Amino acid sequence: MFTDIKEIRFALSALDESSIISITNEMGVITYVNQHFCEISKYTTDEVIGKSHSLLDSGYHNPAFIKQIWDTISQGKVWKGETKNRAKDGTEYWLNLTLVPFLNESGLSYQYVAFGTEITKRKVVELSLSQTVKDLRDIKNALDESSIVAITDDKGIITYVNDKFCKISKYKREELVGNTHRVINSGYHPRQFFKEMWGTIRQGRVWNGEVKNRAKDGSIYWMNTTIVPFLDDQGIPYQYVSIRTDITDRIKAEAALADALQSDFRRTVRNLQNCIFKIIKDSKGDITYTLCEGKIAEELNLTTEFIARKGSYEIFPAGIAEHLESHFQQAFEGEIVNFELAFSRKCFYITLSPVEENERIVEVVGSMIDITERKKAEETIHYMAHFDSLTNLPNRILFNNKLVQALLQAKTKGEKVGVLFIDLDRFKNINDTLGHSIGDVLLKVVAHRLSGCLHKNDCVSRQGGDEFVLFISNINTADEVGDFAKRIIHSMSEPISLGHLEVYITPSIGISIFPDDGEDIDMLMKNADAAMYLAKEKGKNNYQFFSEELYQSLATKLQLESELRKALDTKQFMLHYQPKVNIFNNQIIGMEALIRWEHPELGIVPPLNFIPLAEETGLIIPMGEWVLRTACQQAKEWQNAGHKQLSIAVNISLRQFMQNNLIDMITSVLTETGLSPEYLELEITESMALDVNSTIRVLNRVKSLGVNISIDDFGTGYSSLSYLSQFPIDRLKIDQSFVRNLNSRNQSIIKTIIDMAHNMNIAVTAEGVETQEHIDFLKEQNCSEVQGYFYSKPLTKKEADRLILRQIDFLSENGGRNSPN
Repeated sequence: MFTDIKEIRFALSALDESSIISITNEMGVITYVNQHFCEISKYTTDEVIGKSHSLLDSGYHNPAFIKQIWDTISQGKVWKGETKNRAKDGTEYWLNLTLVPFLNESGLSYQYVAFGTEITKRKVVELSLSQTVKDLRDIKNALDESSIVAITDDKGIITYVNDKFCKISKYKREELVGNTHRVINSGYHPRQFFKEMWGTIRQGRVWNGEVKNRAKDGSIYWMNTTIVPFLDDQGIPYQYVSIRTDITDRIKAEAALADALQSDFRRTVRNLQNCIFKIIKDSKGDITYTLCEGKIAEELNLTTEFIARKGSYEIFPAGIAEHLESHFQQAFEGEIVNFELAFSRKCFYITLSPVEENERIVEVVGSMIDITERKKAEETIHYMAHFDSLTNLPNRILFNNKLVQALLQAKTKGEKVGVLFIDLDRFKNINDTLGHSIGDVLLKVVAHRLSGCLHKNDCVSRQGGDEFVLFISNINTADEVGDFAKRIIHSMSEPISLGHLEVYITPSIGISIFPDDGEDIDMLMKNADAAMYLAKEKGKNNYQFFSEELYQSLATKLQLESELRKALDTKQFMLHYQPKVNIFNNQIIGMEALIRWEHPELGIVPPLNFIPLAEETGLIIPMGEWVLRTACQQAKEWQNAGHKQLSIAVNISLRQFMQNNLIDMITSVLTETGLSPEYLELEITESMALDVNSTIRVLNRVKSLGVNISIDDFGTGYSSLSYLSQFPIDRLKIDQSFVRNLNSRNQSIIKTIIDMAHNMNIAVTAEGVETQEHIDFLKEQNCSEVQGYFYSKPLTKKEADRLILRQIDFLSENGGRNSPN
């Protein structure tokens, strides 16, 4: 038995390289974690030691599950299972976990060792397949009622059989699953028969035929079998579903026909469930019926008394008659013929057997069975394998197959093919606000509108979520594709009525052209996807073509993203500080913290080049936390130096604002730095106010901490004044575009904002102040707080230190002129 923590660490060293390890004492307090634990949880060792595992609780597991774990290990037993945890940045992950209790000499647990491996990707796949599994389960239930079903993997190993399969084969399910179909091989068919069958389905094609099998008790039975291959994204079969119908009675009946030809044949076949018919050629060479009996014949009103001595064209519609006659001719040439026939809203399987006498075909005996239910099942399975269940559009597999054919034809004809990648703008907001059921309705409407824009040889597919892709063929110029994209945008511009609610949805469209932008599907799709992101960046609701410049831009963006991921770890970020000044006494009343990136090779990277990328990749979360912590530390340092009323303003991104742990993060930073909350101001943008209820809820929680809140760049967004009155806002920051261009209209806007804010007891800060004219105008409007180059540009820490130390002397001597660097 290990006696202390050091011995346990030594014993676990072999696992340390590959496993996530933690140790807790008997009270559940964490006493040790390894590096893998920290990497996946995003917490440092100091942040978790002394805490309980509730720090990682994702809220996924119910209390009974947690209690069961503790009951197990408290009894000295090992617990194994899967848990879902939440990392520090709010992301969730899954672990395959083993908890081992360590017992003292008295047999009591004194500490627990947990080790495990991450299984997040596997769980995501499992969850993403859950709906498909449900749909397939529904199909399985339908098939179980109508057909004999078996499923095998790509090696031919049986993975599923239904009850009807077990009943007819006389085998138990456990005797079949894990075995191959050789267990029911009757030895009747030659090896070539199965070789041709496997050759067909391994090419992804459906196989149909009749198979003679042997049951466990030695009895023989015949099956009409259809095998449907299921293909992966590369078009390779990964499993086969076989749907069978018992045709033993039909085969027995056919075997008995030879003996019954000279006897009362009609009475023999009249009571058969299926249909037996005979045809001959008369003296003119015309094919006529001489017999047709059986239950199916009675149902279709095709018994002998109605069709004897008649030809197909006298009985059936012209199309069906022509179909029958072509197969009858084959049979009279000595071939055994099998085919399917759709008639009277049903589907039938027909076998024609020539009867030969003296080397001459004297008649043909046909049998017909009803396969309507089986065909419905086959069609359902085919549909599930090739179409999106929500929108009924082709799925990725079918779309790719159609696009391959379109590219081959275009190459042959010297034409072009346009591939359009479409993403719906702000669809997530609609989904989150109105609910997924409304989101599903919108997706159906979009699918319908896109389908309405297509021509005969075009195709549209839903790739997943709110992403659609389509191609148009038979084009000669890129302009034709551009016109098509305009038609899609126009089609989408009409509002979507949902009862009393009207919703607008717009598309961002990326376009690639075959063969200019790629000669295979992967390249065309990738390039169209890249162009779609450019359309997003251009303001959404537009289309963009892929180009070489875009390719270079993407390459640069990827490189910049790679460098951005390293920047935080290698401390390449710094903060600059821009003073906020009271223009009536020329006093610095606060600083706004602005992040800057000083790359060792690229030099200073402008914020506009990396902030949107950080938002897109999620790096804004750790970056924003670093900014908040560093800014608060600096503000506290200035206060300790004697500037006790100096406040600090920090911008909060939309991604940060939506984080579940935002309040905890702010609280933690204020506690660590010792900065009083009233000296911290968080700046949000108007765009964050789109989801009003959620915004109010988060802002009230921030406000409860004692932190001040301001709306940055006010006047350029979409805020409703009625909503603004509900927000717990302390300050509005007038966007610099109004101040810099101080024309009569902008003056009116500024006056209105200042009056409105003062009436609502909200402070106002004017940004972009650069001239004495700006100062004079703002003084007239009683706007006391400003920022801008008239007083100072954003400063490094050292420059800001110097300015703060001599602010009174400097500002009074210079009357508020541009501060030194």
